[in-house]
Amino acid sequence: MATAFSPTERMRLARKTSSIDQLSKQFRQQVAALTGEQEKAFSTYQAGVTEKMAPFESALAQYQTKDFPAYEAATEAYKGRLKAYEAQLAEIRANPTTTMTGYYQEKVPRWGLFGLAGYETKVTPYQYEEPKPLPTFTETAPKAPAAPARPEIAAFSDEPFQARRTALEEGLQRELGERRSARLAAVSRRSRNMLAGA
Repeated sequence: MATAFSPTERMRLARKTSSIDQLSKQFRQQVAALTGEQEKAFSTYQAGVTEKMAPFESALAQYQTKDFPAYEAATEAYKGRLKAYEAQLAEIRANPTTTMTGYYQEKVPRWGLFGLAGYETKVTPYQYEEPKPLPTFTETAPKAPAAPARPEIAAFSDEPFQARRTALEEGLQRELGERRSARLAAVSRRSRNMLAGA
């Protein structure tokens, strides 16, 4: 005896046994739409990254072309002055005193024919050692300019899209399984009906 199906059950069975090609075409369309959304989101992300990186890149360019070369030039000049100062100190260490000539005056009696005729001032030179004055160096080394800090940018996350793609794939597999089982059920019902009529 044949089983009677209600119209809704017939529609459900027809849907379950409909073409797999139509189902795969629908799946490809959904995947293409999802890929388009992902590419649009990635383009938006790249635009945001470019916008965030623009001030950093301009600051980095100024640092590399102006600030750091100026610092290097100032450092070289400082090292030159420091080297000259150290050379002066080494010279002073080698010869710490300077020979100076001084004069002292002495009143010496002047004798004449009739004895002491008065005093005259006699200037006598003498030499003495005077320590050399120590040079001072009060400069400090130039400070390096601060390098610009790279902004914190989160990596692009495609997890929501992967989750949706996985859900689509699982839905396709489930739908394919349901349609295959519906076909098998329909074939087994037909064979039962054929056997029942014999």
